[in-house]
Amino acid sequence: MRIEAQPRNIFLVQCYSPTAEKHDERETFYNHLNEVIKKKKSEEILMVLGDFNAKVGLGRIDNIVGPFGLGEMNDAGEDFVSFCSENSLTICNTWFEQKVSARHTWTSPGGNTKNQIDYICINQRYRNAILNAKARPGADCSSDHNPVIITMRVKLKKLKQPKKKLLWNDDKYKQPIVKQQFSYTFLEEIDKKKPFEDHEKWSAYKEALKAAAEKVIGKKTSQAKQKWMTQDILDLMEERKRYKTITTVESQQKYRELKRKVRDLCRKRKDEFINNECEEAERLEKFNSSQFHKKLKSLTPKSNKVSHCLLDAEGNELFDGMEISARWKEYCETLYEDRNRSTQLEVRQIEEDQIPQFTTEDIGKIIKELKNNKSVGPDEIPAEFLKLLNEEGIQHITEIINTIYKNGIIPNDFAESTFIPIPKVNKAQNCSDFRTISLISHTSKILLILIKQRISDIIERNLSETQIGFRNGKGCRDAITGLRILLGKSLEMQNGVYLAFIDFQKAFDNVLHDKLRIILEKINIPRAELRLIESLYWNQRGKIKTQQGTSEGFAIKKGIRQGCIISPMLFNLYVEQIISESIGDEKDGFKMNGRVLNNIRYADDTLLIATSKEELEKLLRKVMIICEKYGMKMNMKKTKVMLVAKGETELERRLNIKMGSETLEQVTSYQYLGALIHNDGRCIKEIKKRIGMGKSAFWVHKEMMRRNISKGTKLRLLKTYVYSVMSYGCESWTLDETTSKRITSFENWCYRRMLKISWKDKVTNTEVLRRIGKRKFELLKIVKQRKLAYAGHVMRESSGRLLTEIMDGKIDGRRAQGRQRRKWVDDIKEWTKLPTYGKVKRLAEDRVKWKEIIHNI
Repeated sequence: MRIEAQPRNIFLVQCYSPTAEKHDERETFYNHLNEVIKKKKSEEILMVLGDFNAKVGLGRIDNIVGPFGLGEMNDAGEDFVSFCSENSLTICNTWFEQKVSARHTWTSPGGNTKNQIDYICINQRYRNAILNAKARPGADCSSDHNPVIITMRVKLKKLKQPKKKLLWNDDKYKQPIVKQQFSYTFLEEIDKKKPFEDHEKWSAYKEALKAAAEKVIGKKTSQAKQKWMTQDILDLMEERKRYKTITTVESQQKYRELKRKVRDLCRKRKDEFINNECEEAERLEKFNSSQFHKKLKSLTPKSNKVSHCLLDAEGNELFDGMEISARWKEYCETLYEDRNRSTQLEVRQIEEDQIPQFTTEDIGKIIKELKNNKSVGPDEIPAEFLKLLNEEGIQHITEIINTIYKNGIIPNDFAESTFIPIPKVNKAQNCSDFRTISLISHTSKILLILIKQRISDIIERNLSETQIGFRNGKGCRDAITGLRILLGKSLEMQNGVYLAFIDFQKAFDNVLHDKLRIILEKINIPRAELRLIESLYWNQRGKIKTQQGTSEGFAIKKGIRQGCIISPMLFNLYVEQIISESIGDEKDGFKMNGRVLNNIRYADDTLLIATSKEELEKLLRKVMIICEKYGMKMNMKKTKVMLVAKGETELERRLNIKMGSETLEQVTSYQYLGALIHNDGRCIKEIKKRIGMGKSAFWVHKEMMRRNISKGTKLRLLKTYVYSVMSYGCESWTLDETTSKRITSFENWCYRRMLKISWKDKVTNTEVLRRIGKRKFELLKIVKQRKLAYAGHVMRESSGRLLTEIMDGKIDGRRAQGRQRRKWVDDIKEWTKLPTYGKVKRLAEDRVKWKEIIHNI
């Protein structure tokens, strides 16, 4: 830890050394400790403190050990003194004369042995800054170690607090009088700023919105957080503390008794606090759903993913806030650098009749669609401000949009993004261990929605059916279900399926702007929208916002804009060009009804499908070559291959596919879009995994599940937070008797824990259902209903033709003798009580009858 202080900053290292008898481990420990100390800046004060499990003894040793140590030096003490000598450290708590009880830092169980093994060390140069050092045996800290404290002459610098998030009083947004006052004040502020040029309009309107908000809405006052620690606990702790240092048998017995009372009272008060929070959450659930979920989130334990330092490019730890911000800027500049990108483009000249004009009604409709309660972008204007404007106020926003379309010049606020790094792993320290979310101007979203409305149909016409990501009516379940049905049909005909799960290195951040512009021109995007997209991409800048503050701005010269409404469709178009150019005309793949299927994509999650190893290698090589042309790189370590086949001999076959010098790893299972795909083509392992995840989700919310709140609220929580996790992708499952029993057993498991029923109580399932208020278990029914509803959706081609072609298509081969494996469509035939797929498909066309079947299953 680095502490800002005067005259020098303090570099603080806290450590724990292996015990005295572990010599080899101790040597490794001091080697690691020296490596950490090397990260200290030369002008900083070094302080090393901790449990060194070493006795330095009584008697002075040079300027390292003072005359007031304790006991006799042992081997670990010699190593410790040697370490201090090497680093010019002095051991503070051996230099001040104290009584023996204020020197020993550890007491053995039973109190027979007392030693000095915990120390605070400082550079010998700054020894005079230490005014006193001693142990505190009377400290009530429930440990066999005593705290060691020092008094030091140092002046700590005042920390520069990062700018606090501005919170507006959102309770006023729904008050009718506020809307009238806000619009009036906004228009009044606009009149004060007139006249202004076209390029000054947005700045003037932005300041007018902020001024109106300060006068009419006001800022929210922060509420103190309630705590479960109460005065009676603190009083009991003080009483316990008095008995800690008295060594009589009666006093120690009294100390243990008080210690137990404190622990029990803490549990009781915490329990009461959580019960009160749960009761408040239940009240909120009836009239304020969003606040209910916020309260629930506050009661959910969170894993600590935050690290207080960041590694620089050379792997050195950074603690200083300014250094951390500078490192983030350096990382992002490198990530988004493209030296080959065209220089600043001139604004395209467009005929006036090619520029659309938008009305106040058009802009008003879009403003209503903007989402509430979202973090603000660089302009600090929330969407709620725009929704408070009356028709005259919206007319001013309409003028801004029409001016931008006319001139083709986008305000700086609209092209700027604020990135918030979110750690992907616990204690993340490398910039690459974070993902970023981007905050953009809410007002800019009006412009982006208009662009999307005018170009979406053109882009949709240029996307193939195999692209499922970011498209209306399509989602992950389509890709997962399509793959599972294909695997089932292929294995039925005794054909192996060769799969490659491609992982691209930072796919969204490596889109080349020049290539994207060429693709947009190729598909004839209207010139007005093309000009605005160019302006957005060639003028975009970003800042990184962390707990330490906000970095300086940096240019973004490649990559799709994060958080931008049109980015998903632009990325789809970019990837479509790569796939089309590489394997679009390829004849390799599964042939079904005259169509070749060799890929399924969800945005950048690309799955290649082939009927042989040679076909798969060919597809992979073609994709790799074209990817590099478009700035993309395949991550060879994360790209996996799999052979899905029947029989042990087939499954044991090694593919040994090489891409350049790398051999792609062959796996037996792979997590594809959140679902586990196994090389035997079955989904039993996926269902087991989902049940395990459902149980984990239950325990995350155990405080609510096991408290004295109504069963109705508990059941709603169960459905929202537990069943939703367990049933993800259930539309793709093939259910048999075994898996059905597992699903019902999971539901039973949840009910029993909600009701606090132990296995020792021997309560029947019928009694469990009676207590929970149900006639029978229903989770399996929910899963079946979801699959049936989705099957009807697919057979009516509501998700497009891809899934229908996979379901209807015929694959060459011969079935094996004997009973066939249960297929996805067999569930549908059984539940509808129809003998053939053709009859099922005809029934699905009748939505009313299909809904009746779903309801009555």
